Amino acid sequence: MTSPLPLPAFHPDHSNAHYTVDEISRLVGMSPRNIRAHQSRKLLQPPTRKGRIGYYDETHVRRLQHIVSLQRQGFNLVSIAAFLGVEGHDNEEGRLAAAVNRAVRDQPGVFHCLNRHGMLGWEADGTVTISRPGVQRAAMELVRTGIPPTAVLRCLARLLDRIANAAAELVTSSSAELTAVTTGFAQHPAAQPAGAPPTDRFTEGLVDLLVNTFRAAAEERCRELVTDLLMADGGSDAWIEEHLVVENG
Repeated sequence: MTSPLPLPAFHPDHSNAHYTVDEISRLVGMSPRNIRAHQSRKLLQPPTRKGRIGYYDETHVRRLQHIVSLQRQGFNLVSIAAFLGVEGHDNEEGRLAAAVNRAVRDQPGVFHCLNRHGMLGWEADGTVTISRPGVQRAAMELVRTGIPPTAVLRCLARLLDRIANAAAELVTSSSAELTAVTTGFAQHPAAQPAGAPPTDRFTEGLVDLLVNTFRAAAEERCRELVTDLLMADGGSDAWIEEHLVVENG
């Protein structure tokens, strides 16, 4: 992976602010929701307000173009924030880590649930952490929206309990359906393509299919239901981000 180009200091030129959010969206190829999401994360300075309308300038354009470039190189939003020198991410990560360790002492039910589902790991010094990087990042994103870390952990524990039985059923039914149409899959492994053992390759493929199918279904429902919920709760500028997800381990 190549190193990103140095990022310029951000100094909005208010005299040159003339792009509406829809105009800058078309200019940089990013949805208005993503632009507002980057503002919320402090990756992008807010626009200049003239009445009720926000106007962006060329510095906003350059910053968004750099963000798009970094995403295309495979950097996730946490890494991009570090390149941009955005403050607050270490504090949020620390708050989540502290909440995980408090759960060991103060919320045994939450701790045992996360532990039972293999969601926790231990550092050499005995510190308890979330062992799945993708889940860790998702939890941090919710903390950044202002949700207390303890609430995120309780929600995660309930999700794991609810989804475990459904996951077992889906894995069983899907694997049975796929292996049923693969003649000799188990009996003649030598006939399978060279590379990883057939069982491992099949497992990885099935996991990938199930995860991405669930994600697609969840995204479809979330954009409708959560936006409506936030608007009904009094939010004047609710959005659900449509960002590029990059797994970096």
